[in-house]
Amino acid sequence: MRTPLLLAATLLVLVPIGCGDGGNDPRITATAPIALRYQVDGMHCDGCVQAITDKVKHVDGVVDCRVSLADRQADVVVRDDTTALPVQHAIEKLGYKVKPLPAPSAAAAPAAP
Repeated sequence: MRTPLLLAATLLVLVPIGCGDGGNDPRITATAPIALRYQVDGMHCDGCVQAITDKVKHVDGVVDCRVSLADRQADVVVRDDTTALPVQHAIEKLGYKVKPLPAPSAAAAPAAP
């Protein structure tokens, strides 16, 4: 009879009973994603495109990133507008010149995964 009681007590300690205040999770937002567009000067090959894409996708708050060598542009979808400057700085740290452009229309923005 002791084993079931001990097992139940152990489960109560290991398994949280409530989820607490799930509304304060910074990874979850109720706002719609924001599309950003940047002119990127200095790209000359697919390696440049891949380096920028990888760097930008690792910026906290970035949902998606599409880089076009032909257009010399990066289209980035972010969770909120506080991510715009960190994205620009991430690209600049790779050695490219970056200029924010007017945001693309909703139809031209990359789709969120």
